[in-house]
Amino acid sequence: MEAYRYECANAHLETLARVISDLFPEQTLFSDRPADDGTPGLAVQWVAMRFGPTARRMTLTVRLPAPAYARYVAVPAAMRARSFAVLRAYVEAALGSLEEQYANGEAVPREVDIELGDEFA
Repeated sequence: MEAYRYECANAHLETLARVISDLFPEQTLFSDRPADDGTPGLAVQWVAMRFGPTARRMTLTVRLPAPAYARYVAVPAAMRARSFAVLRAYVEAALGSLEEQYANGEAVPREVDIELGDEFA
């Protein structure tokens, strides 16, 4: 049994999922989730044990604006390290923000969206 589940029809999104998978617990599901306007998106669904007394299903959706995504796809695979680093930084910051909210006694949302900007690619 694979530690993570990748259900991405888009190979580029699956690559991005694999870049951040180690930030999440095993059994996390990564899947395509385009916005209504077709903007590419990657949904990360996992069961969080650290945001309350019981486990909660969480979803973090990473939105990739079409121009930035097109630039990312156009870059040769060997030159995508910067995009991977930006993605990891955004996801780590989002998870850190959730942990900070919980530590401060604030409600932690079950669904979080982050949008990568031009610095992504």
